[in-house]
Amino acid sequence: MNTKEARGAWLIVGVLFISWFTVWGGGANTGAVFFTPVLNHFGWTRARLSGGYAASALSAGVVGLAVGWLLDRVDARSVMVAGVAIVAGGYILLTRTHTFPEFFSCNLLLGVGYVACTGIPCSLVLANWFNARRGLAMGISLAGASVGGAVMTPIANWVITAHGWKMGYLVVAAPMIVINIPLLIAFVRTRPPVEAAPQPSTTESAAPAPVELPGLEIGEALRGRSMWLITLIQFLFASLFAGLGQHIIAYLIDIGYTPAAAARVLSMLFIFTTIGSLLSGPMADRVNARLATAATWFLTAIAVFALLGAAHFAALMVYAVLVGAVGGAFGVLLPLLMLESLGIKRFGSLMGIAGFLSTLGYAVGPVVTGWFHDRFGSYVGALWLFVGVSLVCVVACLACRPWQSVVEDRVAKEAA
Repeated sequence: MNTKEARGAWLIVGVLFISWFTVWGGGANTGAVFFTPVLNHFGWTRARLSGGYAASALSAGVVGLAVGWLLDRVDARSVMVAGVAIVAGGYILLTRTHTFPEFFSCNLLLGVGYVACTGIPCSLVLANWFNARRGLAMGISLAGASVGGAVMTPIANWVITAHGWKMGYLVVAAPMIVINIPLLIAFVRTRPPVEAAPQPSTTESAAPAPVELPGLEIGEALRGRSMWLITLIQFLFASLFAGLGQHIIAYLIDIGYTPAAAARVLSMLFIFTTIGSLLSGPMADRVNARLATAATWFLTAIAVFALLGAAHFAALMVYAVLVGAVGGAFGVLLPLLMLESLGIKRFGSLMGIAGFLSTLGYAVGPVVTGWFHDRFGSYVGALWLFVGVSLVCVVACLACRPWQSVVEDRVAKEAA
């Protein structure tokens, strides 16, 4: 990468930081402060309201297949701009909902937008622009989500308290339209421009050789265990963090905290998420993603166990620090684990396939968490379930294989 390309690459990191800030930080990460006001407004059960929000995960899973396929063929900028516009439109339409089908439909729309402008395209863009410092670049860009959550959660909570949840959704949507879309149009490209090769001296020009990217083809990846283990890890990650994230303020209110205090804890959690995002990238650049991700899941088990005792402020702080840090780390480590295990050759398509199954976790986790509360009057059973989920993921991470090992096995079989 030459100096000009390097400057352009870090500029793209900055733009993606802002994109994560406005879309995920200002949107998805503020969802917990909307949960109780929307619940009180409509009078639905917690499981039903969670099911309405789960619509976004269902549509994201389905559309993720198309997004991954599309990103292997067209520039990421167009896909991301369309995604941000859809997310902003979805939040605006939520302010006009009066029935559950309308609420469900708006969340379906949000899922389409989120998958088109966040994890899959951002990971693909950075994987193409960076090699040696790929983890650092992903960590910085993803930190925008947690910084956005830390900044926008108290702002959204204040707006909801003063003007209602509908105004809160309008405040969430505005920066996406005014700030995010113009920056994406101006600066983001899927990969650096390819310099033209010297022309041959003969009258007939040779066709340029296609760029051969390292990694597995789709069929080869689907036949191996790593693809399915990563999909399982992503499904359980989505279930756990969506389940905890959507219900955390309701849980804290249940055990005696005020809504304002719960919002402050969530904002502080996002600060530690930022730290996790920034530290995990350089760490993954130095050690393999398999071990780093396994260690992060072990810390998640400790964090969720601490949440069981969150009536004591010290235990709540242990949870906030640990789950904040590991939440930020996962956003960086999971794409790196996929790159380490499957390569970049069909990264967009494979991320879309994994996303189709794993995003079901975003739908399942909050509904299961809400069901535990509706059935038993407490979130304790859900928390114990998530402790077990974390330990399962430790084993799954350690069982993944580098894609080079798969290729070596194939070559050895062909030579035999």
